[in-house]
Amino acid sequence: MKRPSTDSEAPEDRASNSEKNSSKYKPQIRKHHHHTEGSHKRTRFPVFPQSTYDAPFPYFAAPSEFGTFSLDGTVSGERNVYNDSRKLKNYTPPRDVSRVNFDLRQGYDLFLKKDDDIKDRLDNLLHWILKNRQKFSQNDSGMMESLNTDFLMWRGHLTKIICTPFISDSWAMAVTFFRGTWYMSEVETLDNARRRKGMDERQEEMCYWGYKFEQYLTSEEEHGTPDTSIPVDSHDAFCTVVRSSLSKHRLLYSGEVDCIRADSPHKPPGNYVELKTSREWSNERQRRNFSRFKLIKWWAQSFLVGIPEVICGFRDDNGIVKRLGTFNTMKMHKEPFVDWNGAIAFNFCERFLSFVKEVVTADDPSKVYLFERAPNSDHVSWRVLDQPSDVFLPEWYTSQFVPG
Repeated sequence: MKRPSTDSEAPEDRASNSEKNSSKYKPQIRKHHHHTEGSHKRTRFPVFPQSTYDAPFPYFAAPSEFGTFSLDGTVSGERNVYNDSRKLKNYTPPRDVSRVNFDLRQGYDLFLKKDDDIKDRLDNLLHWILKNRQKFSQNDSGMMESLNTDFLMWRGHLTKIICTPFISDSWAMAVTFFRGTWYMSEVETLDNARRRKGMDERQEEMCYWGYKFEQYLTSEEEHGTPDTSIPVDSHDAFCTVVRSSLSKHRLLYSGEVDCIRADSPHKPPGNYVELKTSREWSNERQRRNFSRFKLIKWWAQSFLVGIPEVICGFRDDNGIVKRLGTFNTMKMHKEPFVDWNGAIAFNFCERFLSFVKEVVTADDPSKVYLFERAPNSDHVSWRVLDQPSDVFLPEWYTSQFVPG
């Protein structure tokens, strides 16, 4: 297979705020990478050739919902974590999905936008863990002993790793090993920071369109009516917490959920719905780019948490959605022009997680390793971060564990 081309993803196809705002620090740029862990450890993990990972789909346990929580904003810019589903919206489809008229620009001047410079890292997920410590191993005094999982992260982190063999995007993941669990927290790369901060006014507005689309199709009450007059608030979110395993790796991760089909006979996550927008196709090249660059991300994102369908609003350049389309998660790989392979993607992820375990061996909440994939790079490199600001597991969390 070919190497991936540059992804020209539209700004409104944003990652969730909870999942992308996962670090408060930037990676340090050094001319030399000194690995102090010993020369026996590999310094790079290969992305290519893709044939290296061309094998049967690895064992992946059906995602099981382990819990949920809700988020909203505070005056300081931090977010409140509620141990409930108060922010879960109900999917409210229009009568005729082939004929709609959603203006995604409406209300942009009232947008309550989360400050992207404030990075949540893993904090919201860690707060949920402490609120639900009875789900994990504790001693008689209520001190936590273990999460009984190998990796803890946001769903968005896994999505980026899974898509790596087919997408040229850069990413950086900080990893700390603590009490038997590898904690993974995304760091905003310099490349992505420049892109975010260099957005012009139209690109900023297009980031709003995805949120507004969700408002047109959701309601607070079951069988309610969407209210598009209220300001859109990107601080609000409903998150599912999922347990799964990839081969020998036990996984615990969380991701935002857009809405639920209240009348579905299925239980979560089988009745959750993902909402997306995309520019209407006007030629074969646009259709091909959609399948190659957007669909793989939609598939990985939904497949990881067991969401069965993605509802897409096809818009024009003025932000007007004229029709809706439905994509079945388990059939996305059969769409025209798809040139990615789910087995290769998941095999890459499985072996990369094994590589992380091989490198990160010191059980120390203050020790942080950074794994980096540069734009279009053929490998992932790693190094040890040595600044106090690099530490991402807070003391209010680690102090709740039995001393080692």
